[in-house]
Formats: sequence, structure tokens, C-alpha cells
Amino acid sequence: MSQIRVIQYGVGAMGSNMVQLLQQKPQAKMVGAIDIDPAKIDRDLGDVSGLGKSLGIKVGYPPDVVLAGGAADVVLHATTAFADEAVPLILGILKHKINVITIAQELFFPLGKNREKAAQLDKAAKEAGVSVTACGINPGFIMDIIPIVGSLPCWEVERVTAQRIVDFSPYGPDEMSHIGAGLTEAQFRAGVARGEIGHIGLLETTAMVAYCLGLDIDELRQTKEPIIARTRRMTDFTQVEPGRVCGFRQNVFGLTGGEMRLEFSMIGLLAPNPDEDGVQLGDYTRIEGKPNVDIRIKEEIAQRGGLGTAAVAVNTIPRVMAAPPGFHRLDQVGLPHYWTGKAAPQPVEHISYS
Repeated sequence: MSQIRVIQYGVGAMGSNMVQLLQQKPQAKMVGAIDIDPAKIDRDLGDVSGLGKSLGIKVGYPPDVVLAGGAADVVLHATTAFADEAVPLILGILKHKINVITIAQELFFPLGKNREKAAQLDKAAKEAGVSVTACGINPGFIMDIIPIVGSLPCWEVERVTAQRIVDFSPYGPDEMSHIGAGLTEAQFRAGVARGEIGHIGLLETTAMVAYCLGLDIDELRQTKEPIIARTRRMTDFTQVEPGRVCGFRQNVFGLTGGEMRLEFSMIGLLAPNPDEDGVQLGDYTRIEGKPNVDIRIKEEIAQRGGLGTAAVAVNTIPRVMAAPPGFHRLDQVGLPHYWTGKAAPQPVEHISYS
């Protein structure tokens, strides 16, 4: 069984999850790791990723030193959500003729100026003879792949609504700043105007669903509103006093001639209080058509998004390895599914009847 050689680019929370999961895939072999953090450079990857054992691989920097020599088949890139930051790094990987899977949310379904960046990646990947794709849990599964696959038995699709409600309490300071935890309403709105607050990828998710379901959407409209605490909210990382922001409600509406065809909502809360907040954790999708389709995913995956993101990236490895050279959206690399990390099993030969 040939092994797939993997380099981990970015050994933060997401990258560490990927490293840990790859240890369960016999067909995968870690051959390198990259991180810009001086506190991680030259340390063993097993130690940095929380694996609890040595892997004999030092986290390295600069990237070219780790990437040189064609030592890998695929790089798992986990450093940023933003295309402006991710694309130069990915182009640097492609110079070494290595396939790339990134979790940069803005590349999941490139919109606006990011289409030009995707075209850059496509050109560079084709010249290098390798493939690039972007994936994750949201975008990448919950609010896009689920409704897309859920539409399969439909004769007609008129409207799609999806809602994701997540408890952000387990997350650290970076995520606290993204949701505006502890800010006043005015500070929250100023942060939204600067593009610093809210979930990255909801626009891309909505656009992917519109495209795959053939909905003629002519406008995407996004809103972000604060959720104000009426009682004190406590987490391991922060405390929010009454009257301050304890979460956000972000909506993207897909319109056709002013008529709403898509409504996608992301709600992030700290220490949710069902009585006060009026919501239950989980993920909900409704496809209105012929027939209607209703899907509910309970809170396990909603609350373990980090594990899910890592799994989607790792499970995508066989898909990107099999794809032709170029930049491909997730809907273009074949039906994604769980990867055992082993050679494909033989077809079943023994069939019994009773």
C-alpha cells in the first residue's frame, strides 16, 4: 500500500486536530510541519499538536525549507480564513508541485475579487500539475453540502432555509473577538463595519447552495446583529456582564427579483440560556419544494466544529489526490465521504439470502 506523504501548514487548534487524526490513517505519513510562531519552531510536531508523543518531525520555518525537495504529496493548510492571506501562501506551496487542501473559508466558493485569486490558483496548480481545494465544516458540510445532497429527491426546489446555533463558550480569545464578546452594541457595530466581527464563509455557503441547486439568485444580502446579555454569562475564558454583547446573529438572504429564495442564519452564543435566548443548539435545514425536505442535526457536530473541520480536511485527501490539476471547489472533486486511511476494500463476494 503506497503512503500519502502529508505536510501540516499551521499547527494551531485546527492544524493540531488534523495531525492527531492523521495518526489514525495508515495510508497517511506525516513528513513535515510549518508554523510562523517562534514558540513552535524547532519543537517536535507531536508535542506542539498535543499528541502526547514524539513524531520525530520538527516544526519548521520558513516554508520553502520544509517544502523543498518534493518530499510531500499534499499539504493541509490551516492558517487563515481570508483569501488575501491564504493565496500567497498556497502559491508558495504550488511552486513545489504539491497538492493543497485549505480551510480558508473565503476560497470555498470564491466571490467578488476572490474569483481572480481562485483563477491565480487554478493557473498555478495546472502549471504545477497538482490540485487545490478549500473545505471545512461550515462552510464545507453543515449548511451547504447537507442541503445540496438533501435536494436530491426533489422534483422542484423553491426555497432553502438553514440555521446553525452554536455555543462559543469553549473557544478562546480569538473567537471571543470575532463574536464581539463583552462589547457594547456601538462597539459591536463598529467592529462589523471594519469587517472584524462575524462568521467568515456564510456568503460563500449561500452562493454554493444557489449554484448547485440552480437557483437564479441575483442578490446576496448579509446582516449582522448583536445579541445582548440580560444576565451575566461566564466561560473559562471570559465574563460578559448584563447589557453587553454575548453573541451574534448573522443572516445571508439570497434574492431573485426581490423575492427571498435562500435564508441562511448563523447564531453564536456564550453560555446559552434557552429561556433567555429562545433557541436550542443544533443545525436545521428546510428545503421547500416538491417534496419538502426537513433535516435536523443535533448539537454534537454543532459543538465539535473543530474536530469536524479537521475531519473534513483529512477525509478530502483522496479526493484532491484523484482530481485533475487545477483549483476545484468541493462540489467539483467528487462526492466527499469518510476515509479509512487504508487501501480500498475488495467488493463483497459472499451474499446470503434468508
